[in-house]
Amino acid sequence: MAAPPPSSTNATIKASAYTAAPTDSGSEALPGYDDPKAPGGIFVPSQGIDEKLPNHFKINDQYVKPHLMPSQLQAHLVFLGAFHRLREEVRTFKGKADMSMEPDARWAVYLQRAVYRFKQWAVRMIGGEGQEEVLGDGPRVLAVNEVPPLDVLLYMLNPRTYYEDCLRKLPGLLRIGSLPLMQLAGSIDSKTLLPHLPSDGRVAAFASLTGQPFDCPLNTTSDETVPVYCPNYSHSNPIPWIAYKGDGFAQRGFACICSNCEFTFTRETLGVRKFYEDMEKCITKPEQFYLANTVVDYHTGVPADAHWSRTLTVTVLSLKEGMAPPPPQTVGRRILWTMKAVEDYCRSGLLGKRDQDWVLTPRPYVQS
Repeated sequence: MAAPPPSSTNATIKASAYTAAPTDSGSEALPGYDDPKAPGGIFVPSQGIDEKLPNHFKINDQYVKPHLMPSQLQAHLVFLGAFHRLREEVRTFKGKADMSMEPDARWAVYLQRAVYRFKQWAVRMIGGEGQEEVLGDGPRVLAVNEVPPLDVLLYMLNPRTYYEDCLRKLPGLLRIGSLPLMQLAGSIDSKTLLPHLPSDGRVAAFASLTGQPFDCPLNTTSDETVPVYCPNYSHSNPIPWIAYKGDGFAQRGFACICSNCEFTFTRETLGVRKFYEDMEKCITKPEQFYLANTVVDYHTGVPADAHWSRTLTVTVLSLKEGMAPPPPQTVGRRILWTMKAVEDYCRSGLLGKRDQDWVLTPRPYVQS
């Protein structure tokens, strides 16, 4: 059995539970879904649906309580139905378009915009990096005007990605804990699977704080742009989401020449820049930041022990105590801007410690 790394604690990165946050009578926050006085913003399950579920099940020689209630499953199905309807609306768009696209390509562009809108909502409306100290004692419900549009919610359905982002990039999301399923499902009509008409205040809050329209366009035109920062010098470049040459930001062949330094970068280059930014954070605060895919144990699907995440990060990056964090652009010029260069760098760090049997990873072992 592998021995734990030296000078490590056995702290576990604890996941937030699906618990309803308390509400104050004078607060804008929505009440819990089981509040009979709740307005239409909370999902209302079928009457008596939870009462039909036994309070325990016998599995082998043990009695196990249900982990999910039928009302939660019903709300989740409403979610999935609304997302399916939205997907078909985008794929079968019949309106005026300045560029012909296949249904799946149009949906892929829509998803790219949804991811961008999610990040704007999470950072500007809920709280981004650097705001960990004001998280409070526990999760809270979203205020009425904080409930995002349907497309923004798409990103929240991947529990591992969402959880890692809460810890690594968007700690402000920890304020609302796990996906507030019952509250968000309440923004959808369970019969038509269409979102309820939002209030003027909710539309205005989203638009003013994120800089995005409340409703994401079903069709994207070639004159709509997104600011993309050059990996080499962090200069902002307005780039069209789609272009006739197929090199728009939301397209497979994305490529751009920086208007400031004439550095050519692609989606791969942007991914490498993100990795180097992670390196800088891991060097600056190794007890707080970890590399992606080191937080969740891929064998069990639960959060890994913090010391394993820290050890794997230190090992892969060849971190040393007292090491000064170089800026991401400096690392890029030294290691280069390709994933192959990143892979070679990380492999050299692992091979240098191949005799230390305590270096483990929460990802599954794949035999070559």
